[in-house]
Amino acid sequence: MTNSKWKVIVSRTSGSGKALRDWPDISGLLRKAGIEYSEVITEHPFHAIELAAQAVKEGFRKLLVIGGDGAVHEVINGLFSQDEVSPCDVTIALIPVGSGNDWARMHKIPKNYKAAIAMVAKADAFSRFQDVARIATLMDGKPYSRYMINIGGLGFDAEVCRRFDMAKARGKAKDHQYYKSLLSGFLFYHCLKFRIHVDGNLFYEGPALSVALGIGRYCGGGMMQTPDAIPDDGLINLTVIERINKFSFLKKVPSLFKGTVYQHKEAHHTVGKHLEIEAVPYSYMEVDGETVGRTPVTVDIIPDAIKVVSCMK
Repeated sequence: MTNSKWKVIVSRTSGSGKALRDWPDISGLLRKAGIEYSEVITEHPFHAIELAAQAVKEGFRKLLVIGGDGAVHEVINGLFSQDEVSPCDVTIALIPVGSGNDWARMHKIPKNYKAAIAMVAKADAFSRFQDVARIATLMDGKPYSRYMINIGGLGFDAEVCRRFDMAKARGKAKDHQYYKSLLSGFLFYHCLKFRIHVDGNLFYEGPALSVALGIGRYCGGGMMQTPDAIPDDGLINLTVIERINKFSFLKKVPSLFKGTVYQHKEAHHTVGKHLEIEAVPYSYMEVDGETVGRTPVTVDIIPDAIKVVSCMK
């Protein structure tokens, strides 16, 4: 039986614990807005995947995430792990309480809790469909897959995430730890040789600093490695930054925030529906900020795969 209430999934760790700390205030605003819900709080990494799948099995067709990009990523993967209904039959909403909030930035979801909840209260008016990408990698030598809602990366991007994941495993998940991972990754990363096919055709072969593939535009707190990405056009945007002197790269970082990365000759860009990526010896892969294995990687677009509450025009 379908449940008309919202299932609220509160991420214990989003925003370095801010989501959980602010939950009493957010819950009060939800009640004041007349939104009926039942809540559950994550207890461990990847718990939101289980909670989302369970909520659908219990009849919930509206899921509200209190958290950041990682929490939304887990909830979407929970939708694709269940077989009760099609993922696009479930509405996903977000109150952004993460560190980067890049998925929320794309969908123009306000950080102000009251304003974001006003959107949730009128979810039907603000709903739209978004594409999702299925990412197939190798994890511990075995085939592995995840679903991407925003941006993924290989090369330098994935190395930074891998270092941050290691820090989180040691209980160090503060924002400054991410910047430490970013710095160490930048200083010690050595460019790998990539071979990338897009829709069956060779697109790039050679050393690369970064390989970014996006459904969304933003990552890393507002950077735009795939500035032309449109979340519902049925295409994956691909940006490859070839090997470049690190100090020259630093001078060009502002272009990532301005959305002008394609103006640089070192940046190569295309779009496609199916990607095949290899690296020598291999590259780690990150999806929506989470390390999800290594190359070889295949990526396939799933058009209009999920229904989200969004202010994006």
